[in-house]
Amino acid sequence: MATISLVTGGNRGLGRNTAHSIAARGGDVIITYQSRAEEAQAVAAGIAATGRKAVALQLDVGNAAAFPAFVTALRAVLDDTWGRDTFDHLVNNAGHGDYALIADTTEAQFDRLVDVHFKGVFFLTQALLPLLAAS
Repeated sequence: MATISLVTGGNRGLGRNTAHSIAARGGDVIITYQSRAEEAQAVAAGIAATGRKAVALQLDVGNAAAFPAFVTALRAVLDDTWGRDTFDHLVNNAGHGDYALIADTTEAQFDRLVDVHFKGVFFLTQALLPLLAAS
């Protein structure tokens, strides 16, 4: 049975490359994207063209209030696509950068960075623990 990896921010850059690398090594992939649904669907289609299974799901890692609905959607995808209720690997890759000097960074910019790069990673991992297969 193939492993299933969830890669946040899998529609671009390092996340996209990670998803393709997992598929090239025989794994199936679920990628998330905040926006750019077409881009994410193209990544999933490219992976599927190699013979691996891939699904793209929308997720804003900086919005912890959305995690319960994401977990529900993920459960449905796992069941519908793989007939499973768990996945094997979580790659917390989603992120962004605000290109501002320290002196020019606003509190709102800083809060968004913390929400995505720290708080979101922590609470998303927490929300997904029941779905992570025991290793």
